[in-house]
Amino acid sequence: MADTTREKLKDAGQTIAEKAKEAGHWTKEKAEEVADWAKEKMHQAGDKVDEAAQKARHKTDEAAQKDKDTNCGCG
Repeated sequence: MADTTREKLKDAGQTIAEKAKEAGHWTKEKAEEVADWAKEKMHQAGDKVDEAAQKARHKTDEAAQKDKDTNCGCG
């Protein structure tokens, strides 16, 4: 057991160092979780942009085909 002031201070310092190390690990884990979450959201947003672009191309192709059909004198 801590008999002297010096030993008590040493024990307190070790406890503080251990807690700081734990806090550092916790912070690193949370930062990694946030980074993973952000990557997933960016991926989802990219998928939605790709889907919207694909729909727009489809609509453009349909409109071009209708215009072609009406201008060719068919029907």
